[in-house]
Amino acid sequence: MTSPPFTFAAVAQPLAKQRWRPFPGHQASKTPAMRGWPGLNGAEWDDADLVAAIGDYRPDDLFCCCLAAQPEIVAIDLDIVDHENAAFADRLADNILGRTPLVRIGFAPKQIRVYRNSGGIHSRKLHPLEIFSGSGQFIAYGWHEKADRPYIWPQCSPLDVSADRDTVPSLTLVQLNHFATELFKVVPRRLLPTRQNRPGGPQTTGERLNMLTTFHGSWKRAAAIVLGEAVEGCRNDIAWSVIASAAGRGIPDEFVWELFEKHFRGWSGISELQIASMIERARPVHRPSDMTFIVPKSTGGING
Repeated sequence: MTSPPFTFAAVAQPLAKQRWRPFPGHQASKTPAMRGWPGLNGAEWDDADLVAAIGDYRPDDLFCCCLAAQPEIVAIDLDIVDHENAAFADRLADNILGRTPLVRIGFAPKQIRVYRNSGGIHSRKLHPLEIFSGSGQFIAYGWHEKADRPYIWPQCSPLDVSADRDTVPSLTLVQLNHFATELFKVVPRRLLPTRQNRPGGPQTTGERLNMLTTFHGSWKRAAAIVLGEAVEGCRNDIAWSVIASAAGRGIPDEFVWELFEKHFRGWSGISELQIASMIERARPVHRPSDMTFIVPKSTGGING
């Protein structure tokens, strides 16, 4: 069995003939090696320029092959490491988006699926879902150190299938939005503490908590899921969002502590004392009612 190719020099010209946009990347860091590569998102290679580029990046083994995402294609990066969630995402993509012959595997169960763009789809990041179309790039061929093997295309690869081949399913924006909505009912989002109301931007913890409450019909269930997603880098934000939400709903402190003890995955990065302080700060402040001064009835005279 022939080993999959993993250098830019080995695949660049065949890929360009199939209407793809290859360029060199660093094998070690998985980052682009060529300046100006985003120009390939909008234009194909000139043959002579590509030959010159192949000669410029030596030795061959140091350079993997990246593909610039032209607007005619949609590359869907499912950066999901949990095997159960990855299997769910794979089935869901088959059912909603269609089974594409172009599936690339780096470090399983992560995968990239490539489709044709029927129009209206642009690059955006919805971690752990990333979409590339008209901007951005992904590695098509190279050596994956964690997997200890080259990147693989189990069925077909861009070397076999042209970018405009009708055997690659055409994807609509409606399909993609439907897929993302259903995906994040099960697969956790990678949360950010704040957002400037950007459409399609990453969910905040509060947004995910509200979405899960609506989906499950239970704030308790939603809070348990969110607390179970706490990882290094976002523990404080997740803890505070859940505590503030509980305070706003009038959830008793004892109930909040029970949720944290059962479901919070962030204890190694945050202390019980910090949680107690957050609960104290989140409690509604009860102020005495404003006093109303009632003018007494006059009894006559200037001093009455």
